[in-house]
Amino acid sequence: MVDAFAARGSAVSRPLYRSRWFALGVLAARFLPRRVVRGIGAGAALAFAFLRPKHAAVVARNLRRILARPVREADSRRVYGNFGKAIGDYFYLGSRSAACARGLVEERIGYEGLASAHRRGKGALLLTGHLGLFELGGALLSGFGFPTVILTFPEPDQDLSRWRSTYRRRWGVETLEIGEDAFSFLAVRKELSQGKFVAALVDRPSPTSRVSVRLPHGRLPVSTGILYLAMLEEVPVFVVTVTEKANRRYRVWCSPPLLFSDRGSEENALEAASQQVFALLVPEIQAHWSQWYQFVPLEGAGTPDEGM
Repeated sequence: MVDAFAARGSAVSRPLYRSRWFALGVLAARFLPRRVVRGIGAGAALAFAFLRPKHAAVVARNLRRILARPVREADSRRVYGNFGKAIGDYFYLGSRSAACARGLVEERIGYEGLASAHRRGKGALLLTGHLGLFELGGALLSGFGFPTVILTFPEPDQDLSRWRSTYRRRWGVETLEIGEDAFSFLAVRKELSQGKFVAALVDRPSPTSRVSVRLPHGRLPVSTGILYLAMLEEVPVFVVTVTEKANRRYRVWCSPPLLFSDRGSEENALEAASQQVFALLVPEIQAHWSQWYQFVPLEGAGTPDEGM
């Protein structure tokens, strides 16, 4: 979730992406009511958007790739406000139990497919986007007894890498830091072969091993390496989202399992598989667009930058 403030996303936010700020946020949230923490988070995020209009303009451009209507400045501000609330919940839960985190989940859709995959013991690939409080999904999965590993790229601050790993471990969720090399490929394959659920983000471009998928208003280059592993291991792929409802509780949605084969042309198979994943993910983003925390430019998507 908080990858949105990563140095990969924006140089202006780099000073905020440090373990000391995250630790301070959790410490402060320990003594405050949830609504107060969320209010502070929303205020800070809105102030950031106001002070960094070019940063907010990126959000508007990204929304135009998804929404079939004009996107206004108020839409970007709404995204920042919701992001601040999600950060508030992230900090609020940082000093509380996994049971407290699971208690915020009011609605679960698609549990049966995950349970079936777990019973088969072959592992599964869970794909999501920068949508809602997706970290919360890990707490729910561990509560069901599903061994879960979250994939992450190296953080600009190694202390933050350790901090986030420790944060997830309290919920019984592992973290695997990966790169673009063959060793990462083997490490992920090992996790899948051990019957674990491997979770990854898919809605950002990758510098290598990528294909272009169609969005409603453009195209988006996405990484294919993780899908190739799913084909090799013959594990099911699920699209999962965690979004906030109007009552400040959360909804976890999981798609039916997708099964992919590596028969035929590898490039064509990966492009078709990626498109199937986004065919399920995009409607979720459209329905909850104000919780799509996509703060990096989605280069190469083929949409104009009018008005920016």
